[in-house]
Amino acid sequence: MTGFLAELGRRLADRWFTLLVLPGLAYLLVTAAALRLGHSDWHDWRDLWDGFTALTEGTRAADRDALVARTALLILAAVPASAALGALAQSLAAPVERLLTGDWPWTGLAGRLTARRAAAWRAANETYERDDDPAGAARRNAVSLIPPQHPTWLGDRLHTPVVRLSQEYGIDLAVVWPRLWLLLPAPTRDTLTAARTRLDTAFTLGGWALLYAVPAVFWWPAAVIAVVVALTARRKAAPAAEAYAELVESAVDLHLDRLLTRLAEPRPSPQQGRALTERLRRGS
Repeated sequence: MTGFLAELGRRLADRWFTLLVLPGLAYLLVTAAALRLGHSDWHDWRDLWDGFTALTEGTRAADRDALVARTALLILAAVPASAALGALAQSLAAPVERLLTGDWPWTGLAGRLTARRAAAWRAANETYERDDDPAGAARRNAVSLIPPQHPTWLGDRLHTPVVRLSQEYGIDLAVVWPRLWLLLPAPTRDTLTAARTRLDTAFTLGGWALLYAVPAVFWWPAAVIAVVVALTARRKAAPAAEAYAELVESAVDLHLDRLLTRLAEPRPSPQQGRALTERLRRGS
């Protein structure tokens, strides 16, 4: 048991370091470069190096002692600061998800983009139904697997299980899912959790893109980094959303009967429920 707990702690520490500290350290380095160089001297790497070596200079014993103290303080400050930045990026994952899925406050733009996507979907669907053309079906499905209800592909892809499972089984997925989740086998839950984690990781990467917009105010190359990170987040989010939505549908297809069996009639009456409660209280 001790060995298991030690291994678990090591894995959690590795995950914490990889997901929070390392990206945070990279962000701190970019921010330091932004504050040191600015827009006018954005490419003056010698000046940046001079700024770094100024922290590590010192030949006398007193200087070496001061260097050790400065280095220790920098490490002690950098690690928690990096972890805090990583946590901040994770907190920005939710607004990034709303942005990528089309849950926007500017409803006019969202409505226009949704209408455009719906028109493209209908045109491709009409071609498919008229000509029985597989290429038409492919063009339709490339827009959305359901009639578009969101301004972005990602929003409709994550909403697809709600629509298709309602049509197939007449269920409200938001109501059924928490109860079904409790009945899913552990391997199935683990697979779903891993898929959702990959999707959340992509949204967290979008959070880092937002954070890199801050040093871009002082150093324009940071804007390039922000754009590259944002594009990477979008590229990773698409297949992650595809996999997660497909797994949700598959879980319902394969295990909904278990929930129906568990909730089949006759249901316990309120009187039976109150009697059971009193029994379990044992008079206390």
